Amino acid sequence: MIYFDNAATTRFKPKTVLESFYHECTHSSNSGRGGHNDSMDASSKIYKARTDILDYVGASEDYEVIFTSNCTDSLNLALLGYLSGKKGHVITTMMEHNSTIRPLHHLADVTDITVTYLAPDASGHITGKMVQDAIRTDTILISISHTSNVTGATQPIADIAKVANSHNIKMLIDTAQSLGHCPINMAESGIDMLAGCGHKGLQAMQGIGFLVVKNNIQLTPIKFGGTGTDSHSLKQPTIMPEGFECGTVNGPAIISLSAAIKWLKINEEKTNRKMHNLSMHLFNGLNKIKGIKLYSEFPSYVISFSMFDIPSTEVADMLNYKGFAVRSGLHCAPLAHKHLGTTDNGLVRISIGNNNNDRDIRDLLIALEVISKELSSH
Repeated sequence: MIYFDNAATTRFKPKTVLESFYHECTHSSNSGRGGHNDSMDASSKIYKARTDILDYVGASEDYEVIFTSNCTDSLNLALLGYLSGKKGHVITTMMEHNSTIRPLHHLADVTDITVTYLAPDASGHITGKMVQDAIRTDTILISISHTSNVTGATQPIADIAKVANSHNIKMLIDTAQSLGHCPINMAESGIDMLAGCGHKGLQAMQGIGFLVVKNNIQLTPIKFGGTGTDSHSLKQPTIMPEGFECGTVNGPAIISLSAAIKWLKINEEKTNRKMHNLSMHLFNGLNKIKGIKLYSEFPSYVISFSMFDIPSTEVADMLNYKGFAVRSGLHCAPLAHKHLGTTDNGLVRISIGNNNNDRDIRDLLIALEVISKELSSH
């Protein structure tokens, strides 16, 4: 199977990440739940992972890292935790994942939160001016995905953050598809919260996410349980980060993030140059195949298309039969497909990773050419 579903989870893992993960699995200890040497060793390594993440996203000592189970968990904590008990207006986009849309829809249903969903321009982008025009006197949060998981369009986050900062409005970004591929500097841009995960562009393990949050933001806990702190109290502590990390954290996956970030700092430029070239090869080939309509623009490692106006699941099944793993359907982003007019059939999504090479692209294009001829003959 040739794997082209890296936007769902990357297949490539640096050797050092696997070694780090295996070591922690075979020397496991519960961080923050004991005074013995092994527990303190785990705590020290997890603390280092926090500082490595802060450094990687350009966050200063004014930020905290809260570990979660994935990016969805991080976005839920940011949205429900920050907006709980508030009334006001939130600006987001039609290109968001359900991990943003559903919490906001829930809040709009049960609280005094109202939401504006901005539609992107013809190139798939949300501009600072669009955000500026949508701001109201009661706007309290701007929540936006850095890179779309449907089209791969990357938003001008720094420009949007400048607008948010000029109005003293908090800003949250979803970096599930961008982290590891696009540079981010939270402190320089004035971004208040960043939701991320380990298993995509960072090329670390599944089961670990994080919320980087400015420490002047008050979050309301959305989970309750043991934190290793204030154990005498029946009330959930709200001190960051421990008050928001109930239960046993995923120590091996967290600690593997340090190895992943260290590897990326050495190899990121080379890796992204490789993916840029593979993307160029793929775009050039797709543009020549009869029946394909692209919904992504070069350069992007996330490329979505339709084919002869047939259901995307059928095309994906044909590719699966020929030995290619791709994604089809609505990609958990229903408003994006509503905007694109692709709700009925969905789109086929190819997402390139560091596991891919030119031969993979060539073989995929050959397979799609064969499928195109089969479909056009019917």
